[in-house]
Amino acid sequence: MSLEQDELREAILDQLAGHTVCALATQGEDGAHAASLMYAGDGFEVYWLSDPKARHSRDLEADDRCTITVARQYEDFAAIQGLQMVGRAARITDGAAEKRAMALMAGRYPFLAKFGAGKLAQALAVAALYRFAPRRITLIDNTRSFGFKQDLEFSEGSGGNDFA
Repeated sequence: MSLEQDELREAILDQLAGHTVCALATQGEDGAHAASLMYAGDGFEVYWLSDPKARHSRDLEADDRCTITVARQYEDFAAIQGLQMVGRAARITDGAAEKRAMALMAGRYPFLAKFGAGKLAQALAVAALYRFAPRRITLIDNTRSFGFKQDLEFSEGSGGNDFA
């Protein structure tokens, strides 16, 4: 059972919109690393805020290849739905792109626009914005059939995947 391309794209976008935390996996000098991050999606791209000194941020500076998973916690295997995404990520350094990414994040997490003094303000002051562009997204949906997986592939320069 395969989904038509339009249906697959819509199912992937629904998964991205339906969750608020992703797991980012990177590879660095100290081996593999995973971090849970709040994210905002824009089409198939994923944006997040992170401290540039965090291990996953340092890993991405050295090697922009990474993976992201999106899913909620399930107790029933037949209900599992989620995404496995392979692509590249990098810190956003362009001012206009930073404003756009921050607007996406603040739109999804209104508390980001309301912070004042305190630990959140201090953390946000040093945080950087990052952008993930997928090369492949695998939809996992056991509600369709147990073990159902289908890939959506992006060629270089499509799906926002324009990293060098």
